[in-house]
Amino acid sequence: MHEMVANHYWAALSVLLSIVFTVNIPVGVLRRRYPKFSRPWARCIYIPIVINIILRRLAGFTYGVIPLVLIALFAGQFLGEKLRGGDKTGPPEAAAN
Repeated sequence: MHEMVANHYWAALSVLLSIVFTVNIPVGVLRRRYPKFSRPWARCIYIPIVINIILRRLAGFTYGVIPLVLIALFAGQFLGEKLRGGDKTGPPEAAAN
């Protein structure tokens, strides 16, 4: 029985980390558009953190998985920023003009 619970824990944790990583890739792409340390740039970092806290709590995980969740979060944002390539197009409003 203990083995089944342990397997469920690792499966649920891998699903959570996969969701966190995948959702943060487009956020990294969006974050690249804004100047570093601007208010929209910070929102692209902190809003996903709050969402990930809620997801982690709803999934029933303890504080012990926070380092893994943060690694997945920042890895997704880093990858999203690098996927965009070299073009910094500016905020979405500026691209429309």
